[in-house]
Amino acid sequence: MRRAQTDLHGIGEGFSNLAAHRTLLAIRNGYLSILPYVIVMAIVTVIDNVCDFAGINNQITSYVDHLAAFILELFPEVILLSLTWHLNSHDRIRAPAIMLISLLVFWILCGWSQLMSLPGPHFRGQDSTIAIFPAIVLTHYAFKIFSRERSLSGPQRVVMSQMITLNLRYVIPGVAAVICAIVVRLLFEEFSRHYAPGIYEALINRIPYNVEVILFVMFLQVLSLFSIHGYATMLGVYEYLQGKSDILNLPSPEFFTLYATPGGAGSVFCLMLVMLVVNSRREYKSLAKISAPLTLFNISETLVFGIPLVFNPRMAWAFIAVPTVNATIAYTAMSMGWVEPQPNSVHWALPVFASSYIAFGGLNIPSMLLQLICLVCGVSIYTVAWRRYVRRERSTENNRPEFPLTNDPESAFSDNALDIVLTEESTNRWSRIKQADRTLRWLKEGHLHLVFQPIMDVRTMRIKHVEALLRFRDKNGILHRPRFLNILRHHSSVMEGIECWVIRNASIAINHWEDLGFSKRLFINTTPLFFSSPSVRKCFYNALNDCPVNSIGVEITEQSLLRNIAGTVADIEMFQGMDVQFALDDFGSGYSSFSYLSQLTVDYVKLDKSLIKRVTDPRQAHVVESIHNLCRTLEMQVIIEGVDDEQKMQFLQNIGVDLMQGYFLHRPMESAELEALLRQEQQAPTPPE
Repeated sequence: MRRAQTDLHGIGEGFSNLAAHRTLLAIRNGYLSILPYVIVMAIVTVIDNVCDFAGINNQITSYVDHLAAFILELFPEVILLSLTWHLNSHDRIRAPAIMLISLLVFWILCGWSQLMSLPGPHFRGQDSTIAIFPAIVLTHYAFKIFSRERSLSGPQRVVMSQMITLNLRYVIPGVAAVICAIVVRLLFEEFSRHYAPGIYEALINRIPYNVEVILFVMFLQVLSLFSIHGYATMLGVYEYLQGKSDILNLPSPEFFTLYATPGGAGSVFCLMLVMLVVNSRREYKSLAKISAPLTLFNISETLVFGIPLVFNPRMAWAFIAVPTVNATIAYTAMSMGWVEPQPNSVHWALPVFASSYIAFGGLNIPSMLLQLICLVCGVSIYTVAWRRYVRRERSTENNRPEFPLTNDPESAFSDNALDIVLTEESTNRWSRIKQADRTLRWLKEGHLHLVFQPIMDVRTMRIKHVEALLRFRDKNGILHRPRFLNILRHHSSVMEGIECWVIRNASIAINHWEDLGFSKRLFINTTPLFFSSPSVRKCFYNALNDCPVNSIGVEITEQSLLRNIAGTVADIEMFQGMDVQFALDDFGSGYSSFSYLSQLTVDYVKLDKSLIKRVTDPRQAHVVESIHNLCRTLEMQVIIEGVDDEQKMQFLQNIGVDLMQGYFLHRPMESAELEALLRQEQQAPTPPE
């Protein structure tokens, strides 16, 4: 039993790691970004269906019908473009070219005979969604293979014209992708014409009808997990099952709509009920409320794309299991004669219970009771899955590296940790050992704490942003600076835990302020592990998912740029695409800060306080003013830290600095004090700039 639990825990951990993969996160962000389009599409579809049910037929309903068809037909292209953009957002120059080529490849894979077709009855349907990811993969590998930069020498790169460079980077990969798409399309047509029918007949003749029905329902949900329209893609299989049921006098596959999939794909009507009842984040509850009237008409896209359920390994099992179990229960009930097969066909958009009434031409208690049983079954399965999903989102034990416990014998903060921490001592070893011993003992007597220091806009004297600072509270309640970080810097696992602790508690503070009505961006200080550690990266992704948009900022130092500046720049641009802002901290305190300014795309540059210690010195004043002008030329905003008297603030205002931070403005404060300050600022009238 214990081994089985361990295996299940390992599987769950594997799904969690897979769900936090960079590619899957980009794909889910792509689906989330088209949620407004999905909501509009769903509302228009509901209005169109209601007009059909009510028998309303006039010019307005005709316009609504055409609008619904047009929006639905453009849906695959919207998905493709959104996914392509988010998968390539780290390279915003190349992304539009990849989007254009992937769209052309997608049209070729769908069938070139339909490229010039106008939207209408003969226009390609939702079955084209199956070509989305082949188009993305073909385009991606074409650019990966044919768009590699050659290692040319300096003069050669200068002589090479921009047109040739453009051809190498965009035209050649695009032509290669199109050719590959044409070859794939021809091979697919050849296979469909000569081999597919024989393989299809060989398979279906070996499978009993009841198994075929259940497998069909299961594969529909699997396709939906990859945002592929199942019914449209497997229409031929559905028609085959319909014909076979007529010949053998068995229950028609039309019962899927009646019993197996209330709310659409994945039986998400059951999930919507669970989300409204089970304690979860307010964003999920709001999504459930928006989706309620839509899932009632079996339109599942708002939940499928809003959570999102697509490419979500943690919710995949329930998404597949609920319709499959419901179909099994319904087929068994009809085969045993407990419920009569439906005599009438029903529209897919009819709500639960109303569909039963239409299907039987009146009130049919056994059918409605079976629908209720399927709903209860679906709610039960989704309750287990959703609670685990929400718990794992909130869990610091399973999802994020935990800060080591002081009473843990394996903790890096135990006395034995001295050997780990001091493995690379080189100078003044005995002094370092005593300092480490004092630090570790001091850590055991207290705990970590976050304080917050406002970044002020001195034009209005209002808080622009907030910086989170790590502090240690000893047993007497006194806060200390985290000098122990210098001792623990060689032990990466401990530093990962500390950094994740900061990120996690910063996200808690952001959400708390959002609940109070305060919308301020909180900047967190990071180490080089932010760019190199998968654990820290995963923790930050979780924080992005938990926090509102435009609420997180990251401060980096030169140390983060030393190992791999090209990779760091790419990561910064990727996160900026997710509305994260970056600040280069302690600028001017190192030796090579100026060399980074031309390469980085940071939003802010924070000048080190050492630069303004002697602003009365004309030479020092000219240095500060020159750096400020340089940053403005590079379209980077400047934040001056260490403003501790009025003279410095006046000087900085005179040279045009607007954002400042320091003891003269506000000292670091605890959360309650900051909230009081924000509340006071919120109630005060906004002064003119």
